[in-house]
Amino acid sequence: MSRSIGGVYRDGKVELTKVPLDVPEGTRVLVTFPETSPGTNLEPKRIDSWDDINKLAREHAQDRGQRAWIYRGQRSNDPNLKTSLERCYERQGVLGANRRRLESELLREFKRAYHQYAHHLPTPDSVVEWLSVMQHHGAPTRLLDFTYSIYVAVYFALERLKKEDKECALWVVDGKWVLNESVEALVRNGKPEAKRLLELMQESTEKICSEVLFDSPDVKSAIPLNPFRLNERLRIQKGVFLVPTDIGTSFMDNLRALPGYGQDDHVVQYILPASVREEAIEALYYMNISRTSLFPGLDGYAQSLGVYHSSFNPVSWS
Repeated sequence: MSRSIGGVYRDGKVELTKVPLDVPEGTRVLVTFPETSPGTNLEPKRIDSWDDINKLAREHAQDRGQRAWIYRGQRSNDPNLKTSLERCYERQGVLGANRRRLESELLREFKRAYHQYAHHLPTPDSVVEWLSVMQHHGAPTRLLDFTYSIYVAVYFALERLKKEDKECALWVVDGKWVLNESVEALVRNGKPEAKRLLELMQESTEKICSEVLFDSPDVKSAIPLNPFRLNERLRIQKGVFLVPTDIGTSFMDNLRALPGYGQDDHVVQYILPASVREEAIEALYYMNISRTSLFPGLDGYAQSLGVYHSSFNPVSWS
């Protein structure tokens, strides 16, 4: 008789979520991997200098009206994007249908406890606002942070790079493409109310988001969303979330399911060498993009002192 135990494949090894105590050492096992389609990983592009970053920003500014770019900076150059909820599931070995159940339970528990820590409570139907509050405080959610600002994204990619880190990544997604294709997929698969997501966000749209994200059937897509009420960080960081609508599978599976993925630069991963960091972080500091501005309050200011300060490279005025 055989049984299944979840695990994660990394660097040629399988890490089991729990160790079976009644199985003797040396027991032969059969590992089954999910089938993947060839060519699902994008061919990354390279950015080699601060000038290249500025050039890309200028090119994207000229695209306004035809494209609506959103950006994500990551210290890792991993070819796959993952939400914090997906990483949580991998650590805990949560698979398939149990993922939806667990998300609902985590959301329920957070709602039950939140009033002990804050005076303002989102309305019960404001699911995107509830998830954004959870994300803000470090709970695992299906929300993946993006920003409308290429420079904010570059800052997040570079700020915590260490000397041993060789590369980081800047992800670029065509927001207009991902929104329209996601809405079309949702409507085509029995969720006609998703058309409302093409309109300006209203308080009443939150209820539509709840139905799209939590009601059956599960549809693979990745939709850009923000709550109607923005918190301070979302507003200052020009933030937006990219949200997978089928959490029974990976974020990347949701994104790859959209027609046009891998074509026309709808999704691009740019690789940045660590050598860009010094010049870029200093330039961003003088553009007022730092922990001080992105995370208002004493914590943000204190943390910024370890990233960059003009005292690191003083200029003589005498």
